[in-house]
Amino acid sequence: MKTTLNTATSFNGRFSPQTLAKFRENLPAKQFKKIENFRTGKRFTNIDIVTVQNAPERLPNGVVIMPKETFAEISNTKKAAKVRIKLADKELPFNMDTFKMITEDVVARGEQLLKRFK
Repeated sequence: MKTTLNTATSFNGRFSPQTLAKFRENLPAKQFKKIENFRTGKRFTNIDIVTVQNAPERLPNGVVIMPKETFAEISNTKKAAKVRIKLADKELPFNMDTFKMITEDVVARGEQLLKRFK
């Protein structure tokens, strides 16, 4: 008897509604459709792209900078735990280049980290 795996996209992880809204604002409809249909990871995995502003820093010449970092936040809708994986030391725009940084490897690593919180 031959068995097959169920690979239906409705069971895979996807972007959160907040991240989809940010992509919708910045992309044409054709490119947004690719992001909206993007699925990776396990069941109930939620992917979010978050920009965090760190505390202000004063450089030796007296200039104050407000550093920002961009993270891929991976969570499970059944659990309260969230995992952040750093994508960049600056604020990334919501375009196709940022979307391409979210690979299956990044999501798989986030899911492995989530398993530690059981």
